[in-house]
Amino acid sequence: MKIFISPNLRKQGIAQAVQRTCAVLTAHGAEVLLPRQASMLCETGVTCVEQTDGIRMADAMVVLGGDGTILRIAAQAAEHQTPILGVNLGHVGFMTELEPAEIDLAARLCTGDYRIDDRMMLSASVERGGVQVYHAEALNEVLVSKLRPLHIIELRLASDGETVTAFKGDGLILATPTGTTAYSHSAGGPIIEPTAENIAVTPICPFTIGAKPLVFSPHRTLSVQVSGSGACVSADGSQDFMLLPDDIVTVRRAERPVRLIRVKNRNFYQILRHKLSDKGERTDEVSKTSEDP
Repeated sequence: MKIFISPNLRKQGIAQAVQRTCAVLTAHGAEVLLPRQASMLCETGVTCVEQTDGIRMADAMVVLGGDGTILRIAAQAAEHQTPILGVNLGHVGFMTELEPAEIDLAARLCTGDYRIDDRMMLSASVERGGVQVYHAEALNEVLVSKLRPLHIIELRLASDGETVTAFKGDGLILATPTGTTAYSHSAGGPIIEPTAENIAVTPICPFTIGAKPLVFSPHRTLSVQVSGSGACVSADGSQDFMLLPDDIVTVRRAERPVRLIRVKNRNFYQILRHKLSDKGERTDEVSKTSEDP
């Protein structure tokens, strides 16, 4: 079995995490692939490759970082349908499965003792004068927002070409179920369990009483238009793309999901209660409550 390790080299403790992961996987017979820029962290028993090649070649990958690290490679992983096991070296870590002290559980990749959660993604594009000038995919959310702090924008939301609502405010979040625990949740949007596969739309600071969060079928094609200038679109916090008047932002369900590996016996609601509670920062709680008996 080929397993690609994708480390966030800026995280504290990353060297120890890479070395432990390499040791666990090689001890269980896996062929371990490591990106060239991390080659100095584990010099024996691994093959160094370019990240794009590692994702393409691997049967599975271990991401050492946080949710942001997973978001940055989600589209590539989805393209090749390479499942991801996340190890949380960040803060909340909704998408990650393991804490650093639980890296030994990565051995279950080699024994087949795991399950896979498919998480829908969103495909976003911008049409300008009949030509597509922007495309991105998002595991969490697509954001249409203002550029200037002391400024509001006017937005119109349509579903399959039919106007749903129009309002003034700071912007609009279009989120997957995975993304409803992120920015959308902070903006007052609903939390949707991942298997529901809906699209949640949450206004940001609307200057209109009637602008409320909405939930759409994953089969809908949603479009957003912004009147005037001073707005942008981004996917999962990527670089902003500036919108011009009459641009149309189209968001729909992406063709391929991201596949997240689960090696522990936890369900979505157990994760939700832990991560959104006051104990969410206490990583030892995960180990105490979530280990298999």
